[in-house]
Amino acid sequence: MRKKRNILLVDGYNLIGAKERLFQDSLMSLELARDEMLRVLSEFAAVSKYEILCVFDAYEVKSKETEYDFHDVKVIFTKEKETADEYIERFVYNTYHPHLTDITVVTSDLPEQNAIFSYGAYRMSSREMWIELEYAEKNISKEVMVNNRKIPKSKLDIDEETLLKLEKLRRGFK
Repeated sequence: MRKKRNILLVDGYNLIGAKERLFQDSLMSLELARDEMLRVLSEFAAVSKYEILCVFDAYEVKSKETEYDFHDVKVIFTKEKETADEYIERFVYNTYHPHLTDITVVTSDLPEQNAIFSYGAYRMSSREMWIELEYAEKNISKEVMVNNRKIPKSKLDIDEETLLKLEKLRRGFK
């Protein structure tokens, strides 16, 4: 039996605009704000069940559609004269299959939400996504701390008293 694809399709600039700090950063440097948001999404990708695609408008840029991978997040810049909303709608329409894919679209654009919902995708507001990302980041930190406690300090899993005795022997003390 085939496993269902779980796709998280993110309207990148919409997600940046929903986080006040990133929005302020984007006024200074859009590239830095994008990179910071992609870093957070890539950390989420490492612990989530999603295949993550993040779409950015290149509407007024004379270029072809471009794609690259940013640490397990597929980043897409739309082609000239295509908005992220148009790309997302086309992607959902062409990709969604009730038995093979679950697609969740992250956007706060109400007309976009209605359009993708009519094609069978789920919708999540950008604000809800930031809550999900912050929750995941807290859980990642807790998991790392738990795992670090489980990892022995030395290659041998020996209690502290025995380690001290071995260290004395190594140094020539009795």
